Formats: sequence, structure tokens, C-alpha cells
Amino acid sequence: MTEQPTTLQERIRERLDALGKSPRAASLAIGANAGYVRDLLDPDRSPSPSAPRLQALAAVLETTTEYLLGEVSTPDQVQSEVALADRTLDFMHRTRAVPDEPGIPLLGTGDCADLELTDDEGREVHIERSSFDADYHVRMIERPPALRGARNAYAIYFQGSSMEPRFFAGEIGIVDPDRPASPGDFVLVQMNNGQEDHVVSVLVKRLVRKSSKVIELEQFNPPTIFELDARRVARIHKIMPPTDLLFR
Repeated sequence: MTEQPTTLQERIRERLDALGKSPRAASLAIGANAGYVRDLLDPDRSPSPSAPRLQALAAVLETTTEYLLGEVSTPDQVQSEVALADRTLDFMHRTRAVPDEPGIPLLGTGDCADLELTDDEGREVHIERSSFDADYHVRMIERPPALRGARNAYAIYFQGSSMEPRFFAGEIGIVDPDRPASPGDFVLVQMNNGQEDHVVSVLVKRLVRKSSKVIELEQFNPPTIFELDARRVARIHKIMPPTDLLFR
């Protein structure tokens, strides 16, 4: 008889093996940095995941938090036997909001070291940023009616707390590159290394103003308005407000 895994690390590894997933793929699927699950499995580190991260990881591993924590012996997700109505609701094959169009790719993002800048008074300010992998998508999500025909639209997981209470870590934002960003809009700023167009990281901030030389952005936590050299900015894409996604 196979010995039952007992620790959090053992149960995570057991589910990864059962599903054929790598630690990196699981990390990106929950919106964490690429090495997050690898660090969870490291016996010399063994960090404790937050409740939201553990819940997201359980969903990706197709199990429950109770199983990962060793509170139950089976990884099976509980299926409710309570009827929601007199007729069966077909959630798996419901009509798509936008028929005959592909969904929107949820691209890989993760935690990243802060960007260190100096403000007008010579003080060092820390600007929260995220890693960005435009070539890897976690999954496809339903296309809202407002983005019918928007072939370049994509979605991201928000990271960190710098834009709370507008955006919280783990929430999903939808980006439409074809809609111009104006001052006051929330934006995703794709940053290059200052020498070539290759995107190395992204910022999620509020656009204050832009010119040919500088891009001025606002961060909520810690509160600051800062400038970026326009040569460091590859693209500025508008994050769609929820109300704009409801109507065509």
C-alpha cells in the first residue's frame, strides 16, 4: 500500500506529479513568481503560503486546501448534491458571451524587485513592478461583449499592493492595447531595458501625463507620483474599467 503524503510539501508534490505540472507552471498559474512553488517545496526554506495563495494553489492542483494542509485524506474536490433549481443548469456548455470568437489569454505575471527611482527632491522612492511573460498564457478567459473583435486584448493577474484599494493582488485585469490611454486612466506600462524593445517588466499605475520625453505615473501605496524616461517605456496599454466591459 502506498504511503499517504503527510506534509504540505509532500502533498503539493504529489498533486504536481499526478497532474503532470511543473512547479514553474503552477507558480505562474496562481499569479506568483516563477520560483514560488519551488521555494514551497524546498525543505530548507518551507515558507508558509498566505490563505489566498494556498486557495489558488489548491484550485490549480485540482484539490482542496484541506487536503494540502493534511486535514482530509483524499484530494477529491467536494461536489455539492444540493439542487440549485428544478432544472439542470449546464455550466460547462453555456452559450458564450461572444460566440465564434476565441477567449482572451491570461498572460503570465509574477513578483519582481521594486524599481528604485529618485524624486524631484532627491529622495529614493520604491516603485512596485511585476515580471511579464507575453509568450506564456496561464489559461483563456471568457471574452466580454465589449471586446468583440479586439484580437490584441489580453489579461493579467495583478501583483502586490501598490495600487490598493483599486487593484488587489490576485485579481484579473483586462487590457486592450488598441484603445488609447489618456491621463486619469489606469494603465499597464511595458518597460524595456532602455536600449532595445524587449519588455523586461511591467508597471500597473495611473497615468498622470505623457510627453515625448517623460511618462508621469501615480502609485497609491506608498503614495507617490513619479516620472519615467520615455526611452524606458516600450508601450502603454489601457486597463479596461469594469463598466466598459459590459456593453458593446
